[in-house]
Amino acid sequence: MAIEVKRCSMDIINIVEDLERRIFRPSEIYTRGFLEWLCENCSQSSYVAVKDGVYVGYIITCIDRPGQGHVVSVGVLPGYRGMGIGTMLMCSSICRLRGIVESIVLEVRVSNEVAINLYSKLGFRIHHRIPGYYSDGEDAYFMVLNNGYLNQAYSTCQCNP
Repeated sequence: MAIEVKRCSMDIINIVEDLERRIFRPSEIYTRGFLEWLCENCSQSSYVAVKDGVYVGYIITCIDRPGQGHVVSVGVLPGYRGMGIGTMLMCSSICRLRGIVESIVLEVRVSNEVAINLYSKLGFRIHHRIPGYYSDGEDAYFMVLNNGYLNQAYSTCQCNP
């Protein structure tokens, strides 16, 4: 069965919270209050993925300042990785922000090669390294999608004009 991508909203906050707890390390999990704030304030460009009636992943993308989108969190349950769900979620947010932002940013663990490869294929470029970004002390890469790479992402994601 196909994977369905649906807009994230407050009525499924419990599902998003459950996904967060099942995908990420305990030290990386956002509080319920912060997840509620994100879903309430960033729902226009945030999505969940559903496969065979099971919620398997989500993305929360906000506009954190005029002209800039920010992928705050994206994750897919371990048993559903490698199926293109992360790409579908990223593309849903990228396409939704078309014409609204001039750049999209995100942070990613320097050790998360799978995610870095996904983001790079979509046109994100490493801008700089953030020492000790994560609570366990690991560094993050600050990645940026802008300029011609943003148009590349629109094409890769087959966004409608």
